[in-house]
Amino acid sequence: MKRHESLAPISRQHQEGLLAARLLQHGAPPFKGMPTTPPGKRDHILGLLQRHLKPHFKLEEETVFALSASLSEDLRRQTEELQAEHRQLEALILALPRIAEDLLPDKLHEAGKLLEQHIRKEERVFFEQVQGDMTEQELQQLQEMVALHMH
Repeated sequence: MKRHESLAPISRQHQEGLLAARLLQHGAPPFKGMPTTPPGKRDHILGLLQRHLKPHFKLEEETVFALSASLSEDLRRQTEELQAEHRQLEALILALPRIAEDLLPDKLHEAGKLLEQHIRKEERVFFEQVQGDMTEQELQQLQEMVALHMH
């Protein structure tokens, strides 16, 4: 399903998250300009958390989650689950500096898998349902909320 204009900016931000998720996982190919060592990958994801992921989580939580949670019990439950995953990802990434170097590749992989699964769930399940359940007026309201939040 084509992404509605109200969700398109959020979907575009997911691309950077998916790249980072892949970078952290075992067997990741070298990506141009990206770190290749576990400590380098740890530092990259810590920077990405502050620069991209936290603002992205806030954007989702204050716009699409806030609006869709009132539409149905199912969407409310999904928003709670997705918000819990945001907190889990933040905690996992913030704990990385305390992980012993020999355990770091497995912890990075765990964070990468969780991030990838989270984004795929938002895109393939949650956003699809939001687009299907919201009226055109609600989607327009969402689009205005997202635009205000991004400026």
